[in-house]
Amino acid sequence: MGDMEDDPIVRALERSSIAQTLKAARASLAEPSRPFSPLDRSLFRVADGASPSRPSSGYTVDQLHFAFRDAPARPDSAHSSRSSRTRPETIVEEDGPGFSREGGADVLRLDGSQKGSRGGSRRPSPQDSSEAGAGSDGSEELTPMVAGGAMPSPPARTPHRPPKPPSAGGYPTSLSSSTSGLSLRHASGSGYPDGAGGSTVLDKSPRHKAASPSHKKRSSSSKALGSSSSITDSSPRRRKSSASPSPAGSPLTPGGSTRADWDEAADAVMARLQELASSKEQRRQNPDLLAQLCDRIWELVSDIQAGRGRSPQKFASKLLREVMGLMDLKDMKDPKFLFKLSRSALALLKTEGSTTGFPASGVQQAYLNIAQGLFKYSQKGEYDKDFLSERLIEPLLEVLESQAAECSSNDLRVYIVGILKNVSQDEENQKLLSERGAVTVLFKLLGGEHLTGSSKEAQLLIQATAALRNLAGGRSHTEFLREDRLDALTRVMSLFPVHVELLTNVSRILSKLTLHAEACEAFAKNGAYMRQIAKTLSANPDCTPLTLRLAFVLGNLTERSDRLRVIFAFDCEGTALAPQLLAKYWQKERQLARIGPDQATNGIKEVEEVLVKLVRLLANIAISPTAGATLASSSAVVDPLLDMLGAKKIGESEELVLNVVAAVTNLLFYDVPSNLLFQDENKQLLCRLLRPLLLESYNVEALVETARALGNLSRHADARRCMAGLRIDEILVILLDHDDAGLVFYVCGALVNVAADPDCNVRLMNSSPIVQKLGKLLSEAPPDDPALRLVAVKVLTNLSLDPSIGWTPTDVEAVRSVLEQMPADCEEVAMEDDDEQTISDRNQLLNLSQELLLRLPQVEPGAGEEVHLSVPSGGGGRRGAAAAGEDDGSPVSPPPKKADAPSDRPRTGGGAAAAAHHGSHDWACRYPGCTRRFASEAKMLAHMERRHAAKA
Repeated sequence: MGDMEDDPIVRALERSSIAQTLKAARASLAEPSRPFSPLDRSLFRVADGASPSRPSSGYTVDQLHFAFRDAPARPDSAHSSRSSRTRPETIVEEDGPGFSREGGADVLRLDGSQKGSRGGSRRPSPQDSSEAGAGSDGSEELTPMVAGGAMPSPPARTPHRPPKPPSAGGYPTSLSSSTSGLSLRHASGSGYPDGAGGSTVLDKSPRHKAASPSHKKRSSSSKALGSSSSITDSSPRRRKSSASPSPAGSPLTPGGSTRADWDEAADAVMARLQELASSKEQRRQNPDLLAQLCDRIWELVSDIQAGRGRSPQKFASKLLREVMGLMDLKDMKDPKFLFKLSRSALALLKTEGSTTGFPASGVQQAYLNIAQGLFKYSQKGEYDKDFLSERLIEPLLEVLESQAAECSSNDLRVYIVGILKNVSQDEENQKLLSERGAVTVLFKLLGGEHLTGSSKEAQLLIQATAALRNLAGGRSHTEFLREDRLDALTRVMSLFPVHVELLTNVSRILSKLTLHAEACEAFAKNGAYMRQIAKTLSANPDCTPLTLRLAFVLGNLTERSDRLRVIFAFDCEGTALAPQLLAKYWQKERQLARIGPDQATNGIKEVEEVLVKLVRLLANIAISPTAGATLASSSAVVDPLLDMLGAKKIGESEELVLNVVAAVTNLLFYDVPSNLLFQDENKQLLCRLLRPLLLESYNVEALVETARALGNLSRHADARRCMAGLRIDEILVILLDHDDAGLVFYVCGALVNVAADPDCNVRLMNSSPIVQKLGKLLSEAPPDDPALRLVAVKVLTNLSLDPSIGWTPTDVEAVRSVLEQMPADCEEVAMEDDDEQTISDRNQLLNLSQELLLRLPQVEPGAGEEVHLSVPSGGGGRRGAAAAGEDDGSPVSPPPKKADAPSDRPRTGGGAAAAAHHGSHDWACRYPGCTRRFASEAKMLAHMERRHAAKA
């Protein structure tokens, strides 16, 4: 033992002590890695030759045309009833200095070219544009829009209220054309319409000495509206407010002003909007005005929805035409404008009467164009917040819910759901969508008996399932667990058995759902869900992304439910399916490895991820006794696992190696003649393959799984001799100093078996300080962890079986001191509500400690270098030299007797339940430094409340 400082094994393990300070490993059975899906905002990810007519995203926003193409002429009633001005001829857009025209003219027609429009003018058609402008260079041409026109004539009828004082511009309302003056405003109490809050307005215009009470006609629209600097009234005198109440019978708006007043003021605002829309130069010189223009449009829309005006439906139709026309202007297709206009257009399209007289195809196309424009911007994550701030998500959901014919187009729904899919990648948008019932809306697209499995249906379902995947995380997952919704998901898988993109989206939803225990409980209620998942996996073995995710889903389900393990293993023929897939993908990985890592890096990585999920699935299935014994006898399972353990290094393929060792450990539990892992050559091979993991792994879980595997393997005498020949027993002794209590527990479990072997016993005592380390472990182990203390005493008991082997006086004294204190410690921590397993461990600990204490002599002063243990009367020499699990059929003599190793049953390959298994204890205490383990989560939580609540 004096030469251990120069031992290469000791030096290797000392180097790994640096890694013990790392609190988290890259791979973990407790938290298996989830399949990674790169962010993708395209409409479809997989090409589909069978559906060449499916919606496309291969366009630009500038190529979209929003204006109504075959809209009817504006009816006279669409204009204000108080206005008699006529429409001017076509307004030609002004080109400012330095303005260069671009090719590819966008012809905007806000009206049809039918006869009967005011003023007898006709809106030019695209043919007119091409004929008249044959020599042009592609300028943008606008249709006629009212820019103000002549001032309305006094009404012929007797007015219902006193005439209003004229404003500087000849209009009965103050309309400022400054950057903040596009709203409908009136002086408080004047009865003027107020579209922006009804604030008091000061008339700042110079007084006209010759002004008559009657309205004066303006010579042109520019005089009526004024320029951006001439409309503002700069007079310091406050405008006189009418003190007369509105006469009885005059229809009032919700704001208190007459509907006729609102009509007139709204027409004035419309005129101003049209003027700005008709002039590129004004828009270029006043870029800030465009955003305010969009805001004022929304104010008009809000007023229409509130019922202002005498004919809000007709005015809505007029405003809708203008909004769609504005959206056709190139500079208005900027996202900050298009978002605002889209919200207004969607609101107007659903307003009653706004589309009267328009062909249904035109209304459908309007919806579709808006959706296409918004979808293009949703493809860029930088606009996600804008969809929220501009309040576009709610109207999109309303369109999706609508049963109207113009909203039922499959293409329209594809684009709208595609928008929701993209913007739902933002957490705030996810929250809003969940609050607004988006999950319910999307599941309506998946449910029902209307689905037939057609490719056109798949186009919409691809978008819906992708959006649902984004909403399946966090607390929203409970909304998916209703039976009808799980039915809908699995029914989609059944109807579209080979539609890879759709199936992959469904598998991504299931991957997120099955991370939660509640989801697994819901799946366990109906075996049909598991059968459909297995059927889909079997039908698409060559689709790597789909196989990866479905194997992950099955691994999650079999981790928590023994019923689902049996269903998958036998009802779904999982004991054949999983090995077939494992062999297939292992062969594929070996083929890629031969090509070379430089050329096939991505391919190898993807295939290895599939192998991780398949091995984890096998490890979980093996927990079922019937399925585990079957798998252990299959060369299709055992051979690939051993090959992976030999070909893969933990430093390069950490998660794969970790899961392989866990699967091997679970299979080693079944010590039956048919278990291929217990063949002589395989036992020796396993010892050689597991040894490097003890020396090289910085992953505590890998060390734990290796110790578990060696614990099961060491039940065989030839395996113990192989371990001794490879010095694995010495490595286990060194690991007794590890600070992870779970690892130390399993190391002791393997040492119990090794110490029961006479040859290994002698080796251990002569080549390692095992007694010293166990005495230290007993003194430092928490008194309320009887399981850890018990397994350490078992090792000492087996080491004491041979009385010919001497112990050092220091070791004897250290062990005696701890054993004498044991009864007091057990009594101190005993609780009335301790579970049965804890009570059993404590009783065994007390009994075995007393038996060992009787064998340890009192160390007298001046004792020699070695002390030999005594053998109680009737002992008859050494007994129980066989390892745990073996029995030679002879009668058992009184003590000394061997102590059996704890039964290390199979455990799950991942998840919370795999965090700390100690024999039959599944749940480890979460309090730092506590090593107690419990058979159930409820008992663990009760222990934490009882023991650690005051410390927290």
